[in-house]
Amino acid sequence: MKYRNQLIFVLTDAALSIAAISLAVWLRFEGLIPPDYRVHLLRYYPIAAVVVVLAGMAFGTYRSVLQYMGFADAFRQLAATGTTATIFLIIKYSGLYTVSGSITVVYFGILFMMATSVRLVPRFRYWLASRRQCEARGTMIIGAGTTGAMVIKRLEENTDEGLLPVVAVDDDPEKAHMRVAGVMVAARLSQIPRVVKKYNIEEAILAIPSLDTAKITEVYRQCISCGVKLRLFRSAVDMESFFAGNQKALAQIAVEDLLFRDSITLDKELIFRCLHNKTVLVTGGAGSIGREICRQALSGGCGKLIVLDMDENGLFAVDEEFKDLYPPEKYELCLGTIRDEDYLAHVFRSWQPELVFHAAAHKHVPMVEANPAEAVKNNIAGTENVLVACQRYGVERFILISSDKAVNPANIMGATKRIAELLTQSKNTPGCKMAAVRFGNVLASAGSVIPTFRKQIEAGGPVTVTHQDMERYFITIQEAVSLVMIAGTLAEGGEIFVLDMGKPVKIYDLAKELIRLSGYEPEKDIKIAFTGVRPGEKMFEEIVLDSEKVSRTAQEQIFIMKSGEIDTEALMGKLAQIKAAAHAFDEAALKAVLMETVGQFS
Repeated sequence: MKYRNQLIFVLTDAALSIAAISLAVWLRFEGLIPPDYRVHLLRYYPIAAVVVVLAGMAFGTYRSVLQYMGFADAFRQLAATGTTATIFLIIKYSGLYTVSGSITVVYFGILFMMATSVRLVPRFRYWLASRRQCEARGTMIIGAGTTGAMVIKRLEENTDEGLLPVVAVDDDPEKAHMRVAGVMVAARLSQIPRVVKKYNIEEAILAIPSLDTAKITEVYRQCISCGVKLRLFRSAVDMESFFAGNQKALAQIAVEDLLFRDSITLDKELIFRCLHNKTVLVTGGAGSIGREICRQALSGGCGKLIVLDMDENGLFAVDEEFKDLYPPEKYELCLGTIRDEDYLAHVFRSWQPELVFHAAAHKHVPMVEANPAEAVKNNIAGTENVLVACQRYGVERFILISSDKAVNPANIMGATKRIAELLTQSKNTPGCKMAAVRFGNVLASAGSVIPTFRKQIEAGGPVTVTHQDMERYFITIQEAVSLVMIAGTLAEGGEIFVLDMGKPVKIYDLAKELIRLSGYEPEKDIKIAFTGVRPGEKMFEEIVLDSEKVSRTAQEQIFIMKSGEIDTEALMGKLAQIKAAAHAFDEAALKAVLMETVGQFS
């Protein structure tokens, strides 16, 4: 099919060149062609046909996919046509044949217009077909700059995605009522509801990379009030991926894109240096945070990724996500638990990881509070198993994923995380640098508050909040994992890294805002019910212990916490008591020794 189409255009160009030279001579003599020129025409025909075909081959005019024809293809055609005209000028001035200069100029113009017009036919047919697609959803492009124009072209060239750009909005008065990439700029951003109604819009795409969170929220509220879905690029990487053909990179807007401060930008070069060509092991790699670590490890250039988790369904989902993006030898899926020392030894021996991110943990506060023995076996004993394996098998760096609940813990989960931090610091050696990363609640992670609120809103309410004054720090998964990656580069051993989390957010205010962003009015459309503080919950979370010294890093928004020397012997003694109480399922004794231990080392 490809070669047949190329042959058709070769023959078409030859025919057009003969027609163009004939028409140029006819126009030059106003239809009264002298007899000698009729003889010359017979000589011009083969020259014109052969030269235009050879020039077309040289400039690649037969290798273009014409349904996507653009300026580059037009310039190639211009060069091929110009070459043909130049040959006739050379013939004229060399004295081989009599060729009028005016005929050559007219021939050049006619041939270029005819050849280009023929090549535009497939593009026009493709454009017309895209306009006739019944399933295509009318789409509004928010932003008529460079990004907006690129989005329009990308969608028009990929009509199977079902998004048809029909109108754009932009606050630049110079663009009002003008066309960008063929699409009308109809109004300003504040007039979105009117545009939606007039053009029957079903979806909108935000194509203004510089727009701040407050303005995005305003746009989102206008769209949601009109029943229009809003999509956006979450990062420059997503934008590049979309233009490369990945539709999934253009995601529907999520609440975490709106509720808090603008996303923190961290040093990507540092992350690349941390990961480049390293064998990386991620425990708990099928969980929300673990999977994002896996994503960033692969996209950051790690040599090989080892994903360890006890959740087979989670590992299957990881494989489904990665198998189309990376070759099978790039990652390994390991079904097992960090409680199994023999299995850990097998994993470490088999793949010799150089960098370990330890995300495996039980971390849902009420569940852990109800099952403290299991939390100890996983969060403490399991962490110790991983630490010992790291030392034994020559791991360069170990990074523990900790929590702000480890600061002055008031629940079992926080206590187990604090002891995991202490174990990490106590086992740190120059040969294996060990550090922890501490952050607050991760937005949209499994078991977090936002997915719970969303389900309650979809069900018509009520949205349940434990207490009107309860506050929490929040961070996006992407920010949290970027922090983890940078800690992997900065760690010299024994530190606890903390991100500047901004101001804490009241859960009650979060619930109200989420209801509004979902298109409802709090208390009027969706009720909010207070259920009371659950066992182990604190009203306010903290990031730093009183005994810890805070210092800045080269990364402006990342801090290092350092505490005094840890009495390893005393810690190991307490750890033995904790394990004994857990294995005996003596919950009273277990809770007592846990709180005694974290109090002692605070």
